[in-house]
Amino acid sequence: MCAAIPGAWAAPASKVSVERLFEVQGFDKLMDDTNKKMPETMMDLPAIQSKLAGVPADKQTAVRKVVTRYLTESLQSMTDKKGRKELRDLSIAATQKVYTQEEVDALTKFYESPTGRSIMAKMPQYLDAIMQPMMAMMQKNMQAFRQQKEPAMNREINRIICGKDVCPNKK
Repeated sequence: MCAAIPGAWAAPASKVSVERLFEVQGFDKLMDDTNKKMPETMMDLPAIQSKLAGVPADKQTAVRKVVTRYLTESLQSMTDKKGRKELRDLSIAATQKVYTQEEVDALTKFYESPTGRSIMAKMPQYLDAIMQPMMAMMQKNMQAFRQQKEPAMNREINRIICGKDVCPNKK
């Protein structure tokens, strides 16, 4: 029965092979590029947008600069040497958990090819193209959840906790 499941008996990917895959993919450069753009992307988060909503038009640019600076500073723990190592180690462990040695070798071979290099070279453009629409979609879905589902979910949770729609110690 296990023979029908691909990878059921396959060797797990070695750390060395995953590190080689990351080298071929330009993992560090991709992380650098992504981290540089993250504050700009985060500006579209609902919490940030609500802060900016009440700011007069003539103060928007200055306030956006301040918010961007704080967002950049908050991301420093992921971009400094220690944070990068931690993120890389997490990524290596996740890759080893998901992919077999055969798959990592195939990915490495692919990303070494002209087509693979072309795809990786375009990855920052792809991320730029998808991040804003994805954030907007997530924001829309979260607003819909809050309006349509959250009240019912909270009532159901309260019934489990205290047997009532609203628990006495909750407002």
